[in-house]
Amino acid sequence: MLVVVLAAGCGKKNDSEGTAPGAGEGKAVATYKDGTVTETEFAKYSTFFGIVQPQTEMYLSIPQLQEQFLREYVGYKILKTRLGDKEDKAMEEEVNNFYTQIKQQIDATPEVKAKVDKVGLTEADIKYFYTMITSIMKDEESKVKDADVQAQYDKTKDDYNMITVRHILVGTVNPETGEETRKDEDALKIAQEVKKKLDAGGDWTALAKQYSDDAGSKETGGLYENQQAKVWVAEFKDAANKQEVGKVGDPVKSSYGYHVMKVEKREPTAFDKLSAEDKEGLKQAAASEILNTFMTKELPGLITKVDLPAPPADPNAAGGATNGAAGGATNGAANGAAAPDSTSTDKKEEPATK
Repeated sequence: MLVVVLAAGCGKKNDSEGTAPGAGEGKAVATYKDGTVTETEFAKYSTFFGIVQPQTEMYLSIPQLQEQFLREYVGYKILKTRLGDKEDKAMEEEVNNFYTQIKQQIDATPEVKAKVDKVGLTEADIKYFYTMITSIMKDEESKVKDADVQAQYDKTKDDYNMITVRHILVGTVNPETGEETRKDEDALKIAQEVKKKLDAGGDWTALAKQYSDDAGSKETGGLYENQQAKVWVAEFKDAANKQEVGKVGDPVKSSYGYHVMKVEKREPTAFDKLSAEDKEGLKQAAASEILNTFMTKELPGLITKVDLPAPPADPNAAGGATNGAAGGATNGAANGAAAPDSTSTDKKEEPATK
């Protein structure tokens, strides 16, 4: 769920009770059992979320994903009404702190400020949307029982393995821009050469300095020590969890290139040894599953019409290109929103969180 990006926050309900920013202004783009969403309202919400999670803007250029995003917003509006008068004034400081951070971002980025000004997104609007989402998540978390947290751990316990690994990344893209820096076949060839040298007793420190494109570890022999598996990109995490300890494995491909890896240590973390932060994360994940059940099972029956305007024609686009792009993007949009969990270990691949 895209809402995961805000799951760690909690806020009181906005003082402008009941009425969403921009509600009633412009054409209705969605109609549901108890109300509508208008163009102005959805534009404000989309702009807000685009500030909080910049990747959202790219996904919303795809019509199918824009409609999904709109349907989820309808779901949040419905759930907000079900909260009734639940209110936590103690969270006012958190909401204000959130706004302070967002305001700094807006003021420091002319492009973002222009988008905010275009849709008339105000301080009250930003606080309203933030509070709506975090209040819903807080309510969903209140439904999570200890058994649900344990079950969530059982499904994802490999994420909490503590792993020490060395790796050399032979990159294919610039991690900052995504631009290709090396052909895939060339990167694989180099990675295979690196593996041969390591298998022959090559020195990790020297080879990492010579070959690795991972700025976060090339000066330390490719070492990442005692890290939770969950901080890494999926392919790297999977290899770190499954590769034979003490052996240099075959090159592992990720979207950032090829990783030559050696797992030096891997230890499971029992549930009762998890940190409070880890358990809170499991609780939030369980709450998100409850929310997702509502979004996928109940919500479709409550929406009666979606009428988004057709996107402007792109004269340079080949026929069917939009559908092709949408095919694999939905999961990316959803998963991308969990990125704020990054730590310093992400540098080993800025590949790990993108």
